Amino acid sequence: MFKGSILWAGIMVFGIVAGDAIGDIPVLVNLKSAVLVLVGTLIGGLLSAPVNTVGGFIHNISASLKRKPSDPEELIRQIASLGRLRRTMGIRELSVRYEAVENPFLRQGLLQVLDQRNRQQVEEGMEKKISLYLSGLQSHLAVIQYFVKLAPVFGFVGTIIGLINVLNHMGDASQIGYGMAISLLTTFYGLLLANFLFAPLAGKLAVHIQRETVTLNIVIEGVMAIFDECASLEITHRLLSYVEAGNSSGMREDTVGTRPWQKWFAATKQSGIAR
Repeated sequence: MFKGSILWAGIMVFGIVAGDAIGDIPVLVNLKSAVLVLVGTLIGGLLSAPVNTVGGFIHNISASLKRKPSDPEELIRQIASLGRLRRTMGIRELSVRYEAVENPFLRQGLLQVLDQRNRQQVEEGMEKKISLYLSGLQSHLAVIQYFVKLAPVFGFVGTIIGLINVLNHMGDASQIGYGMAISLLTTFYGLLLANFLFAPLAGKLAVHIQRETVTLNIVIEGVMAIFDECASLEITHRLLSYVEAGNSSGMREDTVGTRPWQKWFAATKQSGIAR
């Protein structure tokens, strides 16, 4: 609610200041220019990455941004409780509590433990699922970051098209000024889309990926600790290191590990991409 109010207040202030500076707000509105920049940017960005369908891309982005962030400490308490149950009551009692687990990756990991697979099979199975999930999110982030680059480019393309049209009608002096204003609108739209839509969206998705990475690290380490029948206090201590690493400016070498998403998370934290 508060963020939404700030957003709308910012839009109103921007419109008032722009109107005062230009003096004629309708000049800033041109549907053809906006469609040229937006459609060109979306098509160019989606063609640049291995996105299967436009509908799937939009659905996944919307779902990832609307999803309520999970509480890692609550997740750790749940895993520690499951570990205590596995250690004291056995695997049969764990199968009773398994159905109540909401996190899909944790539920899949527990199911593999209940199937009594060996440790390597459980770990490799979870690694594969998590890697595929995070790779999909990273590919979506790459597309949005490409949108940021493409929007100003298509804005300049529209401006060049407009200037060509103006030069082609130099005989009508009354239309030169208006034609120049319309031709520059596409550059304005490109910069506006890049900096007020796609860049914030990319930042929000990067933060979402960072949180998901922390959560999934907790899940896989928790499942393996449950498999090893570790004490609940040991599980809690081990998993809290991921929360501390996620809240700090970097990850310690002993926390990063060798899994692909752990290394990616450390790199994004150090470079500032995920902030």
